[in-house]
Amino acid sequence: MKIKELKNHFSELNEELVLEYKENGNNGMSYFDKLVGFRKAINKLEKTGLLIDEINELRSSAIFTTNKDRISLNINEARPLKAKLENLINLVGSLSKSFKEITGETNENSISIKLPEVTDFEDLSKFSSDFHKILSQAIVNDEINGQVRIDSVENGSIWLDVYLGSIAAVTLIGSLTWSAAVIFKKFKEGQLIEQHVKSLEIKNDSLKEIQEKQKRALDLMIEAEARELYNESFEGDDNEQIERLKLSVKMLSNLIEKGAEIHPALNQPEQVSNLFPDMKKLNSLESRIKKLEE
Repeated sequence: MKIKELKNHFSELNEELVLEYKENGNNGMSYFDKLVGFRKAINKLEKTGLLIDEINELRSSAIFTTNKDRISLNINEARPLKAKLENLINLVGSLSKSFKEITGETNENSISIKLPEVTDFEDLSKFSSDFHKILSQAIVNDEINGQVRIDSVENGSIWLDVYLGSIAAVTLIGSLTWSAAVIFKKFKEGQLIEQHVKSLEIKNDSLKEIQEKQKRALDLMIEAEARELYNESFEGDDNEQIERLKLSVKMLSNLIEKGAEIHPALNQPEQVSNLFPDMKKLNSLESRIKKLEE
């Protein structure tokens, strides 16, 4: 999980990890209230992969042995449990503060890019240059009014937060990423067909013809996707811009094959986020344009 995603999760958890505790000295009993919401927050916390030991300790407590919103316990049993709960809440608060200090604020009109696996500086230079070209030739023009600026870089798998300059640029890159993912899917389907044909031991001439036809079909798809992108975002007739979009789609498709991902920034509205494909479900992705008439 990216640090900025953790920042958002822990900011929400800071508000959601809430319960009420009361003691009744007359009967020696204590009461925990608002447990349904608290348990949901604990489940959400667990998905981050952090504070697992503290969570497991709570799962064996009375809070998780019931689905009720309120429980009563003997004071002697309740006070140690209350201390554990307060400790967890304090830890979440501290982590939330730390994540905010580390990441800062996310700019509007930004995207997050995951680079393919990098083994040396040459890979890093090449992938960075490729993404700069993909983005620049699509959005750095008077109509889209975009720009390309790296705002931050995360460790581990290399993630770049890239500022694009305008909502039109983010919208175009979302649609471009969708198109590139569609081309990637089609390319993978073509590879499977080739493998199947080879297994049938068909003559080399026939295999070569199949490969040529698949390449031609892929080129037509790239052309169609690029023209659709142009029609969505540009006016007039500019063949040079269409060619730039074709190159961006093709280059990004190749990078997706190597493991690259593009995501909208976490603060993007839903109508913008929905323009980007789910990078974990590319096999079910379909083109947004009408199928080419034969």
